[in-house]
Amino acid sequence: MVKEQLLLLLELQKIDVRVNEVRTSMKALPEKLEPAKRDLAKLEGMLAEEKKQLEDAEKFRRDQEEMIKGEEDALKKAKFKVQAAKNTKDFAAASREVDNKRRSINEREEEVLKIIEALDKTRAQVTAHEADVERLRAQVAEEEQKIQSQLAELRTEAESHSTGRPAIVAQIEPKLKARYEHILRSRGYAVAAVIAGTCQGCRMKIPPQLNNILARFQTIEQCPRCQRLLFRQELLDERMAQSAEAAPK
Repeated sequence: MVKEQLLLLLELQKIDVRVNEVRTSMKALPEKLEPAKRDLAKLEGMLAEEKKQLEDAEKFRRDQEEMIKGEEDALKKAKFKVQAAKNTKDFAAASREVDNKRRSINEREEEVLKIIEALDKTRAQVTAHEADVERLRAQVAEEEQKIQSQLAELRTEAESHSTGRPAIVAQIEPKLKARYEHILRSRGYAVAAVIAGTCQGCRMKIPPQLNNILARFQTIEQCPRCQRLLFRQELLDERMAQSAEAAPK
């Protein structure tokens, strides 16, 4: 009876451990993409900021060009004043106004030239960064597609491993199953072999009296340290060999 229950537990643990490994892999796969997604978000943010700066610079250039047009209109009026001046004082004032308008127009035109030069550089940067973003976006999309495919395969594998679980669980004593489930949740796996008096779950020596109890192979005991369900590996191997010899040939 103990041997049968132990074998069922080991078979159940084999399923549960593999399913947990698959689920861990499923959780880790999307996380692998997070650094690339963060890089993409950072590049997209930089690109958006550059486009905003480009837009602001374009508006500033247009404003300057409008102001130049206004200054040119004012220059025409100032020139007309020069021609219409009736005395030296009016002529001198109108001439100063003409000079000031010309100076202002020259300064604004120089400023516009600098802006145009800066705009050309910024546009080149934006174009290059747009290409970088598109390239990284394509890489992320490709990796996401691969991950989705891998996730689908892992789901299929998890379902495949879990298929026979209910039939095994139905054969295990309820109290033993409850202990198994509790230990599994806290320890990752619930059944551990004892080899040379050492629990293979926590690598600690078990008390000699417990080792003797396990030697009787009449009960399934727990490790005092890690609480895992224990069995003597050599005794299980011996019982399995005996069963094989007794089986009809």
